[in-house]
Amino acid sequence: MQYLITKKKSSDQIPHHLLALADENPQLIEAYLPVSEVYLLFIGQQVRGVYLLRVDNLMGEIMNIAVDPLYQGKGLGKALLAHAREVGKAKGLQRLLIKTGNSGIGQISLYQQQGFDLVDVHYNYFLEAYPLPIWENNIQCKHQLIFELAL
Repeated sequence: MQYLITKKKSSDQIPHHLLALADENPQLIEAYLPVSEVYLLFIGQQVRGVYLLRVDNLMGEIMNIAVDPLYQGKGLGKALLAHAREVGKAKGLQRLLIKTGNSGIGQISLYQQQGFDLVDVHYNYFLEAYPLPIWENNIQCKHQLIFELAL
């Protein structure tokens, strides 16, 4: 499948519908969006994937990463993570963080397959930071898992 991943240009729209797939709290998205670099995955002229990268000194954090449901399972998430790793290396970052919920079985698997290691857990994060319960894979999302990749 042919795709192109590029940093968002001023003329590109922010794909809020994709960001909402990865984060159900629009207030949090609006808080980290202005301090993040936006990278878009295009298939043809359509945005089918996105990730947000926040850089702080020698550490980067993928704040949000999502692929259009019609294109999931085709390696595009792996491609976005590989792109983030390359961007991080080019920026001279030493490590890259990504966080997810305890119920995100697919995400947990993908991050570990791509070399990220579980380094911390914020217990009850989703119970405190989100107004409504989140259920995924018949599991209530309660805890935030923090993964790290050395670059």
